[in-house]
Amino acid sequence: MKQNPSISETGLPHDQPWSKLAGFSAATLPALFLERCQRTPQRAAFRVKEMGIYREVTWQEYLEHVENLCLGLVELGLEPGDRVAIMGDTCPEWAYSDLATQCAGGISFGIYATSSLVDIQYLMEDSGAKVFVAEDQEYVDKILAVCGNLPQLKKIIVSDTRAMFLYKDPRLMSIGDLEEKGKLKKAAEPGLFQELVARRKPEDTAVIAYTSGTTGPPKGAMLSHYAFLWGHLGLAAVYPQTFLNPRTRTVAYLSPANMLGRLQDIYLPLLGGYITHFGESLETIAGTVFEVGPTAMMGPPRIFTKYASQLAAQMESSTWLKKKAYHLAMQAGKRYISRRWEGRETWNTRLAYTLARWLVFTPLLDKIGFKNITLALTAAAPVPPETVALWHTWGVNLLELYGGTEFGLGMAQKKSFSKPGNAGIPMPRVQYRLEQQGELVIKTPAAMAGYWEKEDDTKAAMRDGWVYTGDAVEVTVDGCIRIVERVKDLIVTSGGKNINPSEIEKSIKASPYISEAVVYGHGKKYPCLLVEIDFDTVAEWARAHSIAYTSYASLAQHPEVLRLISKEVDRANQKLARLEQVKVFRILPKELDPEDETDPVTATRKVQRKKMYEKMKDLVESMYSQDEEARIAAELAKT
Repeated sequence: MKQNPSISETGLPHDQPWSKLAGFSAATLPALFLERCQRTPQRAAFRVKEMGIYREVTWQEYLEHVENLCLGLVELGLEPGDRVAIMGDTCPEWAYSDLATQCAGGISFGIYATSSLVDIQYLMEDSGAKVFVAEDQEYVDKILAVCGNLPQLKKIIVSDTRAMFLYKDPRLMSIGDLEEKGKLKKAAEPGLFQELVARRKPEDTAVIAYTSGTTGPPKGAMLSHYAFLWGHLGLAAVYPQTFLNPRTRTVAYLSPANMLGRLQDIYLPLLGGYITHFGESLETIAGTVFEVGPTAMMGPPRIFTKYASQLAAQMESSTWLKKKAYHLAMQAGKRYISRRWEGRETWNTRLAYTLARWLVFTPLLDKIGFKNITLALTAAAPVPPETVALWHTWGVNLLELYGGTEFGLGMAQKKSFSKPGNAGIPMPRVQYRLEQQGELVIKTPAAMAGYWEKEDDTKAAMRDGWVYTGDAVEVTVDGCIRIVERVKDLIVTSGGKNINPSEIEKSIKASPYISEAVVYGHGKKYPCLLVEIDFDTVAEWARAHSIAYTSYASLAQHPEVLRLISKEVDRANQKLARLEQVKVFRILPKELDPEDETDPVTATRKVQRKKMYEKMKDLVESMYSQDEEARIAAELAKT
């Protein structure tokens, strides 16, 4: 097993956080924020698009908003340790509220905009939050629908109040009014804000990060300032050319309830001083990306798979000449990238690839605003190696990370254009070992202090500072970690053979026409598959083939679409071992909707495998009917 890098390799003393990399002395997030604002007060922190025009927010203005909100929260009675919930899409007010809460000594946590009413009520009850920050009327309506069961909720702070003039609830307050309270507090007690920041300690809980809830009710991981400064901001140590570069440009599109979104748009800029761009809405995010031309991008695999699928589908439906040029460029690109992964590229393959990239790939990426990206990072779920290979071929340096809510970021691919299929090597100061069934166990400064008010769950997940990840992994010959599967999700067939459903699902989801794939087969003779088609790409394919449709449901039932998906499954099967090959599939009758309380999918669009089976039991079991088994047996006999 390859040893972890020693701390001496980082140039930092053993007990110093990553903030030292950029010359900061801060030991908490509020102190780091204050130090950044004092260092570059007139430099732009954000660019915000309003009415079609980008407006700059300087670090000094950022500080004023956070200071006013912090003192306003204190005036409302927020005490150290009190919880504040924040819900909405990405916007500067999210960042203001988050840091203001922490400066006041409170604990912030995010709620996904796609969360159902049941989820919102659960999170508010579990956390005991006294304050709820809502972006606009949509989220006010959601909290008002459940707040009858939340006696501890004292205030609902609203950022966008344009549609709020008819609301009479006494708990409602605009974020502007809260800032005014803070200004009065500042005038009465000058220097209080700086004093509050100075009171914060590294071991204080900064954030409660709730798990996705794929295997049970979400649990709130308590993450300290120390955990953030040591573990999470370690990304700046691994990729300093990006995250310590003030010329880096990012686009805020991920919910800050997602830790990747919070890192990219709020916390990492405190170190690097780079500019985050906010569009007018998530509905126009594609246009924002095109306008900004980001140099760095972080997101779950679904984002990169979606973009890749749409681009690939567009190329396949373009003119004969463009398709021919694209296919020739892909041949040159694949040849070069495969050699680069192995460290044996030659001048002629490099030349052919340079021409392909200049003539085909760069214009292709320019259409979606990706041509300037020097680093793209993905985490939170398995990513199909085919997707990574495609982006590498196009010239985008997409790298995989491995992390968890409970332990932050544990592994990273550090080499540009790393070969896909693994999560890289441990980040500095991350120790690991493998236990039964290859379960990965991690010790890291970024680990949680425990789950919020769940002592038994904490004891099950942590022992002597080691976090039991629940992920089965393998160590490659070059010391990289390859994620195999969730230990609990491994399938044992009726013949006693182990099947890794994640590997099958990754292979299936490499198709541009498939959005989600869920494999079953425990105790059965063969694996079966539930498929959610990608409505956008399948709809585009249908239009290109003159197939009429009215909705997702009509596409899912169309015989030609069934044949299309069957071909995609067959293509994936060719890369799988015989035992792993999908023999039969069914297309889900509707798209998965995180806001539908009955749908087995989390707010982050992770499938709840057990709940999916419970809801689709008849559909799953229909794939093991006597007729299906007889058909499959006949097919196998032919081979």
